Amino acid sequence: MEVTPTQAGTNATATGSANVQAAVSALGSDVFLRLLVTQLQSQDPTNPVQNEEFVAQLAQFTTLEQATSTNKLLEKLIGQDTQRTQLDLVNLIGRTVVAQGDTVSIAEDEQPTLAYALSGEARSVIIKVVDSGKQVVRTIESTDIQKAGANQVQWDGLNDSGDRVPEGVYQFIVQAVDANEQPVPNFTFARERVMTIAFGTESPVVLQSGKTLHTEDILSIL
Repeated sequence: MEVTPTQAGTNATATGSANVQAAVSALGSDVFLRLLVTQLQSQDPTNPVQNEEFVAQLAQFTTLEQATSTNKLLEKLIGQDTQRTQLDLVNLIGRTVVAQGDTVSIAEDEQPTLAYALSGEARSVIIKVVDSGKQVVRTIESTDIQKAGANQVQWDGLNDSGDRVPEGVYQFIVQAVDANEQPVPNFTFARERVMTIAFGTESPVVLQSGKTLHTEDILSIL
């Protein structure tokens, strides 16, 4: 196939651009620019560099230099954003966060909220609070009709004997039935205290129960 002068020039320009990119990457912008100046100073007067070639090299060099500066700026901004994110995470320590789950932290004199969502209307709801030994310490029953959607019950922090339960993390189980005594599906929301932050891990937020959360798992901060 015959190659026209225009095609040849285009191919040469593309090849030249690729060579410039490779040279800048390998040598660095400062070294490449010094070599380019040296090339002009020592060129053969009888066979000088063509104006088009020289302009193309400078244009390509300028483009690459701008791209390099932009990349460095982006890296700096990303680093600053990471630092801000880490600082925000540190501020979570000691706070209570809400996520999907079935655990709740309780401290001295605290009356935690047990939150859940029903898929349909419930005529009766029974909530069982379980300790770390899988023993039911408190049963809370409500015969009031509860609508579908978000619901919550406040636990006074007492067991079925009326005594204050020890501080710690407890599990709660929701059992709901409708007017036909059929189970109403539900899911619960955990409310736990953040104990520490494990930087460098996929789920850095460490809860009182030992469970870990990704930042995207946190629904709200109390």
